[in-house]
Amino acid sequence: MALSFGQHYAILNLDWMSILIDAVKDTVEGQTLITNCSRWNDAIHQKTPRPLTIFTTLSFSPGQPEVESDTPFSKLIEPFGSFEQGSPEVQIYPEFTIDEKDIVLQKTRWSATSGNSLEQILRAQGIDTVVISGLSLSGVVMSTVYRLFDLDFNIYVIADNVLELPVDQNADVSKVMLGTVLPNMGLQAISLNEALQAI
Repeated sequence: MALSFGQHYAILNLDWMSILIDAVKDTVEGQTLITNCSRWNDAIHQKTPRPLTIFTTLSFSPGQPEVESDTPFSKLIEPFGSFEQGSPEVQIYPEFTIDEKDIVLQKTRWSATSGNSLEQILRAQGIDTVVISGLSLSGVVMSTVYRLFDLDFNIYVIADNVLELPVDQNADVSKVMLGTVLPNMGLQAISLNEALQAI
């Protein structure tokens, strides 16, 4: 039987930000991610009516008041920069199409639900299923999966559209997260082709 997302699904593109894409774009894995995510995003933008499409970007107010210093999270993001709201590095990577129908949400932690109205939007729009792409797999993607799982959403992760950072860990982390953790939760990692057929 062909995969179906049903009638009430949303597309969730996690942290397709310039600072992260720039960090991987010169690798084979990064190029593959960009190609796959562009193909997926273009297909979504051509669909009528278009499903609810949400992009997230990690960003903070000037001076990072949302981040306590000397914590595991602050130490993790420190080498990458300040992630200041409105700065070029936290914008969605320019190769990905975005228009006025898309929603771009700032978030302040790994999970896409942190520091914004994502949960409220999904509930208000009657969404029951979320289709996820993004990076990093073990951090942002899985943190979001766990949170949405706890909120009783159906979740699909497009295996071709996620990437671990650093990329040399991608194969090992993907095998565990997509091959073991998701199935243990009763969730599915699907291919890009399966996702395209489902829309």
